[in-house]
Amino acid sequence: MKKNILLLLFAGASLAAGAQQYTVSGKAPEGVRKVYLRNVTTRAVDSTAVADGSFSFKGDAAGEIFASVSDDAYHELPVVLDGNVKVDLSTETASGTSENEELTKWNTVMETHSGKLSELMTEYRGYREKGEVPAEVEKRISEAYEAEMGKMTEAVKRCCNENMTAKFPAYFLAQMASMMEKEDVVAIVEAKPAFLETSILSRVKSSVEGWKRQMPGRMFTDLTMADTLGVEHKLSEYVGRGKYVLVDFWASWCGPCRAEMPVVKELYEKYHDKGFDIVGLSFDNSKKAWTAGIQKLGLPWHHLSDLKGWQCVAASVYGINSIPATLLVGPDGKIVAGGLRGEALEKKLAEIFE
Repeated sequence: MKKNILLLLFAGASLAAGAQQYTVSGKAPEGVRKVYLRNVTTRAVDSTAVADGSFSFKGDAAGEIFASVSDDAYHELPVVLDGNVKVDLSTETASGTSENEELTKWNTVMETHSGKLSELMTEYRGYREKGEVPAEVEKRISEAYEAEMGKMTEAVKRCCNENMTAKFPAYFLAQMASMMEKEDVVAIVEAKPAFLETSILSRVKSSVEGWKRQMPGRMFTDLTMADTLGVEHKLSEYVGRGKYVLVDFWASWCGPCRAEMPVVKELYEKYHDKGFDIVGLSFDNSKKAWTAGIQKLGLPWHHLSDLKGWQCVAASVYGINSIPATLLVGPDGKIVAGGLRGEALEKKLAEIFE
């Protein structure tokens, strides 16, 4: 009997330790009648009526700790569902816990950058609606957008590195990891911060394992996919055999991928006889679309695919979450560089072959 009581007590203690009870209470702007609580990970939505300008939610986060509080008046802010959270939708601030206070502070920083990015996109769309965007305007907006995005990703990097024992940085890293330098994200993950254990970063963690395989100096990782005739081939049949090989992750349905192909074809024709080769790894689902794309674009190099789209083996092995993407592999099978496109690829090949 004593043993059974001890087991019950232990089980109860375990459940209590795993629970993440929260309350989210606060003030709504005048005229707002309903407030919403949306979980970032599960997408579950709760709502409550506003009474005398106040509202309240309570529950158990059960490990899914990131949510947003919003109203119909376009106020919205992120919160960490852990403990007693105080929200003021008029000022879009959260307090009550250090996690929420820091999340609000850093969210203000991020929104400064995202606001400028939004202004640039609005300006660009304005020109598009009037007709063709002048070349000099497109260049200016593109450069400004890239610079502002660089500032935003640096802010996320700084937020993570300065708050390794907190959970809130996961909210920003989950959104921005794919736009950050892979080396920076890998370094953050390998430092094993506390926020790495939040469920919102599960996809980032799995991507990082692939990104490590893209790091310059690493030996390429082999994989198997089929050619257009359905015959399976290993990547090692083409890579690590004395040539510089561009592994090109693409798909026939990918507009930016297709737009890159004239430049890639030109470089292939220019350097193929000097020891340059290409292997296209397709993210297509349809064999007909894939083979038609190859034929229409006139792509004379090796092509492989398992026709599983984003679930293809190439995506999982190398952590590819956006295309076009490339890896340049040296004659010895070691990664030379990743992400080379357009002028950057042209410059790198000129350094190698000329």
